[in-house]
Amino acid sequence: MEVEEKIKEDMKKLGCKCPKKIALAYSLYIHLVDQKIMYDTEYCYNKDIDTLYVVARPNRNDKLNIYVPVSTSQDVSMNFINVLQENLCTVETGPSINLAFIESDMTTVIYTFTKGLAERPSAEKTSLVRQKEERRTFINSELKKNKSDLLNQALNGGIVDDDDCEVLD
Repeated sequence: MEVEEKIKEDMKKLGCKCPKKIALAYSLYIHLVDQKIMYDTEYCYNKDIDTLYVVARPNRNDKLNIYVPVSTSQDVSMNFINVLQENLCTVETGPSINLAFIESDMTTVIYTFTKGLAERPSAEKTSLVRQKEERRTFINSELKKNKSDLLNQALNGGIVDDDDCEVLD
């Protein structure tokens, strides 16, 4: 039996039934073993979240790192990352998880996400910040559009209607 077939069969025996997930995990496994030359590289499966992943040590004495293969066509949300961290991170691996984004030509780019570095703002706060930013952008664009008129009015003392003035005794 060819090595690729054997590894993919082993992944299937772990419980993963999705051929696409098996292909991505196999690609990641080979990438970490052959290109990154990592130590103690093993593929694992978490049935609770139906996820195939790879654990490996970048150096002989480092802690195990978790690598989850993700197709570049897949949508990734913070909720997805949180679910992975909750279900895969252990005391031995720490709070970080590595997402390995794999392109159709098997190009692999790895990003590390560490839980607890910064609190995620609530949706309400994010919405308020976005509204403030939009308001600020609108005001700045209006100021740029009317810059020459505003400067002329400021230099010429502006125009004052008699209706706007009130005589004080």
